Amino acid sequence: MSVSSKRLKYLAVSQNRKLAYSETDRAYIGLEDIESWTGRLLPGERAEPEGTVSLYEAGDVLFGKLRPYLAKIHLAEEAGACSTEALVLRPQRSLHPAYLKYVLLDPKRIDEINASTFGAQMPRASWEFIGNRKIFVPDLTTQKAIAAFLDRETARIDKLIAKKERQVELLHKRAKQAVAELVTGATVEGMATVETGLDHIPRIPAHWSLLRAGHLFHELAEPNTDDLPVLSVSIHTGISDRQLDDEERDRKVNLIEDRSSYKCVRPGYLAYNMMRAWQGAVGVSTVDGAVSPAYVVAKPTRDLHSLYYQFLLRTPPFIEQMRQGSKGITDFRLRLYWEQFRLIMLPVPPLEEQRRIAAEAERELAHADEVAARIVRSVALLREHRAALITAAVAGQIDIRENLPAVTSTSDRDRFRLVVGAEIIHQHRNNPRFGRVKLQKELYLAEAHLGIGELQGNYFRQAAGPLDRALIEETERAVDAAGFYRASQAGGAGTTVTYTSLSNAGQHKAELKSLLGPRAEALGGLIALLRDFGTEAVEAIATLYAVWNDALMDGRQPDDSTIVNGVLTEWHEEKGKKFKDSELRRWLDWMKRNGVTPRGQGPRTARTMTRDLFA
Repeated sequence: MSVSSKRLKYLAVSQNRKLAYSETDRAYIGLEDIESWTGRLLPGERAEPEGTVSLYEAGDVLFGKLRPYLAKIHLAEEAGACSTEALVLRPQRSLHPAYLKYVLLDPKRIDEINASTFGAQMPRASWEFIGNRKIFVPDLTTQKAIAAFLDRETARIDKLIAKKERQVELLHKRAKQAVAELVTGATVEGMATVETGLDHIPRIPAHWSLLRAGHLFHELAEPNTDDLPVLSVSIHTGISDRQLDDEERDRKVNLIEDRSSYKCVRPGYLAYNMMRAWQGAVGVSTVDGAVSPAYVVAKPTRDLHSLYYQFLLRTPPFIEQMRQGSKGITDFRLRLYWEQFRLIMLPVPPLEEQRRIAAEAERELAHADEVAARIVRSVALLREHRAALITAAVAGQIDIRENLPAVTSTSDRDRFRLVVGAEIIHQHRNNPRFGRVKLQKELYLAEAHLGIGELQGNYFRQAAGPLDRALIEETERAVDAAGFYRASQAGGAGTTVTYTSLSNAGQHKAELKSLLGPRAEALGGLIALLRDFGTEAVEAIATLYAVWNDALMDGRQPDDSTIVNGVLTEWHEEKGKKFKDSELRRWLDWMKRNGVTPRGQGPRTARTMTRDLFA
């Protein structure tokens, strides 16, 4: 791809049209309304500003100059007004607005701009610095293709990230629900229960009892005379068993020099934050330590398993009880004092049952955390992949026009399916090892590996590899209607498909070259590479490619074992019966030697087997 390099100030102009907001009827966008790193406008009502705003027009690019590391960059689709903390950049005719948006969203450029900011408390970037940065400027057609490619690829990645983040949310929600059922005795079917007359726990197992918190714990205010370490606390995990380090103390705790005002906590003591009990800030210590004076510390008055009560008090019904007992006119000012906490009615299972329930709850939450951590790591890799994709595209390192075309109309898609299908069949004419399965796999590889995205396949993980039944049927109908080739099954349904030459066979060549350009030669090379392989070999190659490519699109870098295992256990169940581990490894080596390796682009395959949502 041929590109030139120019300073941005020669390609875009920083607008400076400002007006009192009361004097304009335009819709307003604040920096807080722009999602970081995507440029999307966040849903919800927008506050109307007071004072001066900047005006912008459709096609302008807004760049948040305040704290530029947040990457608040938005391409305006219609005229409006925005915060004066946003630069309003208007591209000249030689610069496509969507391309400019991605140039500015390049993480390397954001880092560069962020390093130039002035102002310690409110760091801002200047147009003088930004405008003097050089950017790669291909021709407008290529700029549009790059923007379309990045629109499509970043949207796909963002959708996958959102799905994974939703998985994490559901995972924790289900774990918390499981814990809530455990601690309230709702998990054992057929167990005799009794009514309590309480809204927050209407029934309990018949062999449990109910007591107020003040009968199970008593408040303790033992001063920190031993200079014990200050422990970290969280509304998510309770009291940590490690001391805050210096950085955390500076950031999270206004540490008083005289630590004697802090309260001691001992193993098994319950502690809650008076100001955040209504959010579930309650926990049990496992070590000797100290907590802030803003905490209430309670010592068990009888033989009980405190950890059970930590899990119980962090369930929604009991958090609500703590909220109702808190004093204050707004959530921000709510305080839960011991006098109110001690009145909360708590269930009392037998001691051994408390221990068993707490152990099961710990396992439930630990498993959720472990799985969530894997998903979070994959999200981080996806974000890295997204960032690297933008950087490579706006630096001219991806040949967009040849390999990654923009969205194709249905009529164009049909023409591509016709000529690509005709070329594959034509090159395999008189080849006894060629049939419908091999045609399908080569169509998939043409799209996924060669970047002939105009085929627009929708591939499922079927028994014979990536399959788009509609694509193969439409291709066969099209080559027949054009007088190129006709599919037939001499032995009837379920037998080998052969392709018979018709009067126009071979006459697709001119259109193939016109539509594909240099990709036509690459297609010929791929067909020749696979010509002498039987159906199972091409099936193995296409399936390995799909598993590998899908993993890359998920932000993972799979090793050989992961790819092979993905074919054998994560595809259609027939794969495990058809192929051996050693066979697949052999084909994987062949793919690497011959350059048939994916880049994490193109179509992904959809699963057809029921699998665990969080696998």
